Amino acid sequence: MKPVFRWLLTLGIPAFLLLPGSCYYDNVQELHPELLLDNNCDTTAVISYQADVKPILTGSCGANNSCHNAGGAGGGVVLEQYAGVKSAVASGKLWSAIIWDGNASFMPKGSPTKLSDCSIAKINKWIQAGSPDN
Repeated sequence: MKPVFRWLLTLGIPAFLLLPGSCYYDNVQELHPELLLDNNCDTTAVISYQADVKPILTGSCGANNSCHNAGGAGGGVVLEQYAGVKSAVASGKLWSAIIWDGNASFMPKGSPTKLSDCSIAKINKWIQAGSPDN
């Protein structure tokens, strides 16, 4: 057997087989689709529970996420309806959980990151306005 062919068999083929799996790039938008929701963050207007806060909570905590729905409320906190959200705001649990200050479990549960800065700003403005049912 020729030396070049022997070299190709012993080193070249195993090295070639490793090439296809050697490069991998995470797509941030696929890993964290919630980042795409806040491209136009406007907190200058009145923040509405129905239009602004509820969709954030539903997408990250409540009915669709199934962590804080009536059927299996994590920590006993139900965030499907306004009354449950208002109660979580009044106790300080909601704000503590989303800003990760250590006084409540970090939410969203299991996420490597907090809610987006825009979502946090909207919830904060809504809470500062008295968390109205609007």
